[in-house]
Amino acid sequence: MGTFDWLQFSERRNVDPVDDLDRQMRRDSFFTQATLEEHGRERRKIEAYVAALLDLLFERGVIAPEELGAQVRAKQAQQVEEAAAERAQSPGMTQWPAVVIREDNDGAPDTPDAPVDCAARLPICGAVCCQLRFPLSSDEIELGRVKWDLGHPYVIRHTDEGFCSHNDRSNGHCGVYDDRPRVCKRYSCADDARIWSDFDNMVLNEEFLRERLAGDDFVFQPGGAEMAATPVALIEKPGSSAR
Repeated sequence: MGTFDWLQFSERRNVDPVDDLDRQMRRDSFFTQATLEEHGRERRKIEAYVAALLDLLFERGVIAPEELGAQVRAKQAQQVEEAAAERAQSPGMTQWPAVVIREDNDGAPDTPDAPVDCAARLPICGAVCCQLRFPLSSDEIELGRVKWDLGHPYVIRHTDEGFCSHNDRSNGHCGVYDDRPRVCKRYSCADDARIWSDFDNMVLNEEFLRERLAGDDFVFQPGGAEMAATPVALIEKPGSSAR
């Protein structure tokens, strides 16, 4: 038996970062599947327990099946009404975890109502608008040029520092400018009070900046009046009664 060459062995184990990422993604997929299966087994146990309990209650005349059914339907209707009222109060917003896809108004132009000289403002704002969060449209998702957050489909992906993953922090420029989302093409900070406390004199809204630095990565925050008004298609979780 020859002498074991640790250096040669360790060199053979070096892998390409892309291959390693692919392996990690597959492991994550397996973990997610195993977790869902485990939750499914626990849910079936609870369902069996509840079904047995209801059977006993029905047999002993404690409750009537028709009365329980009516009460359940009433509660479901109440939940639907409450969910609709909550969305009406916060248009375009949704709580994580959820899957969101933007629905654009095809009749609207792809230019902002109030164009802004970004080059003149970049030294002051540092492209703070690239910290705003919004969902991609189905066309942008299928095009595949803009990255979305794997932890919050299909919200545009941000870095740990809170900026869009396509923003070049050395100069504030967009790395996918020609293929940037339609929301970005239409956006103007001229009427966004969260960015500027005084737009004409280039005074930033420091309160908003501090909130962004301390913000939750999973909070869905559309940016600006234009983004906040953008319709969002919410894909309900399986089994949800809200529509």
